[in-house]
Amino acid sequence: MPLQDLVTPEKPIPLFVEKCVEFIEDTGLCTEGLYRVSGNKTDQDNIQKQFDQDHNINLESMEVTVNAVAGALKAFFADLPDPLIPYSLHPELVEASKILDKTERLHELKEIVKKFHPVNYDVFKFIITHLNRVSQQNRTNLMTADNLSICFWPTLMRPDFENREFLSTTKIHQSVIETFIQQCQFFFCNGEIVETSNSVACQPPPSTTVQMVEPMVPLQLPPPLQPQLIQPQLQADPLGII
Repeated sequence: MPLQDLVTPEKPIPLFVEKCVEFIEDTGLCTEGLYRVSGNKTDQDNIQKQFDQDHNINLESMEVTVNAVAGALKAFFADLPDPLIPYSLHPELVEASKILDKTERLHELKEIVKKFHPVNYDVFKFIITHLNRVSQQNRTNLMTADNLSICFWPTLMRPDFENREFLSTTKIHQSVIETFIQQCQFFFCNGEIVETSNSVACQPPPSTTVQMVEPMVPLQLPPPLQPQLIQPQLQADPLGII
């Protein structure tokens, strides 16, 4: 079902997404490997099935694990007819990510996000803000913005992995999602830019003619000892026996 059919002006976030995020943040925000470790597939499918039958379902009453709910949430976005991040904006995101100046790059990405359909924008803001809260617990759950982006970018962007041209930009797409997670306050709440250790532009692969590392210097070893140098010197026999 299209995303637009799952929301209203009064409820801009799909109820299923709200319920999953609420459950995860209330019961398992510090779960190690959240969104990376797979939950039980049967439980994951049953969560969506039970919700379809009764929108008022209480996930806690189902006695499912947080990983199953996290998997159901990812499956929700994977099953949408169109990706949350529109295909038409993927090239612009890739080009913006190549801007070397960090401030300029972030402002350009912010302008691109404003081009999202209003429904997509609200849901994207909601899920990215949630992922930011997950990343803030990375000392416990081990899920940094980088790790979360690896888990989520294919779900949010729905790439064509059979397209060889697209495969050359997969790392750039992942880094775009990482940037959104790290800088969500800047993108969505008019917050300040956060200083991060790995907030660098995604540059195209270097030319093969560029020397990336210093050449290895051959190890200079001393020449092997010659046999005549290691044989003991025979002293002259004073008695003339030899």
